Amino acid sequence: MLPTFLVIGAMKCGTTSLYYYLAEHPQVGMSRRKETDFFLAEHGNWAQGRDWYARQFPDDAPARGECSPNYTKRHLFDGVPKRIASVCPDVKLIYLVRDPIERTVSHYQGSRQQGREERSFEAAVANVERSNYVLTSRYHMQLQPYLDRFGEANLLVCTTEDLRAAPTETLQRIYRFLGVDAAFENRRTGRRFNPSAAKKKRGPWYRWLSRRVPQHIKDRLRLYLPFHWRPGERVSRPRVAPAVRTRLEETFGPDVEALRTLTGRDFDMWSIQ
Repeated sequence: MLPTFLVIGAMKCGTTSLYYYLAEHPQVGMSRRKETDFFLAEHGNWAQGRDWYARQFPDDAPARGECSPNYTKRHLFDGVPKRIASVCPDVKLIYLVRDPIERTVSHYQGSRQQGREERSFEAAVANVERSNYVLTSRYHMQLQPYLDRFGEANLLVCTTEDLRAAPTETLQRIYRFLGVDAAFENRRTGRRFNPSAAKKKRGPWYRWLSRRVPQHIKDRLRLYLPFHWRPGERVSRPRVAPAVRTRLEETFGPDVEALRTLTGRDFDMWSIQ
């Protein structure tokens, strides 16, 4: 059975929490691993083939889906919407977004935690045309090839802020979009499964071990182990200098405005006005 919907991102916007929330619904079957990355050609599982992908989903759920934030990193992974359309032409798309500057900071902080970033935040976002942190936060730019292939009717944009402040209402909106029972009461709402506040810098031994633990085991452990049990040195939130913030606001402004036009929402909780 192939998926009927995909959560295509964005990274650091609560997709892990959404994955577990959706998995609670009796009419929704989530993939065995949260991120299959099937539609990535060189750095994903495209070569595994369609049958491998179909085996990632239960066959007894009317709505089936997965969450792969890498699907909205077109600056790194080309051709994802085209591959999706070739396998799942009628799939529905959910895109979770948050304040672009906050997402950029969280993304940088996560890279520091994983030991993959040694630069200062200012240096990491200095080239706004090439920075992965910045480009992943340009939501409308990331959506454009999906709109060209799937249209607006098959796309639902939700915000992290709404998922936190009004989880029941936000999930009901998602349930209606997926065509499942919107009256289902989800008892996991309010719990965040990957909080940025718990970021700790992991040492080489932790990364070595993590690469060898199967993803499905890590997904199960995530349900039960408190984040403060994670080893490592806590990674503090970087300071965003006023000049850097102004530069980011100027960069994100047109993209946010295009997203407002697309969705009809004003995103007034965001710092980009």
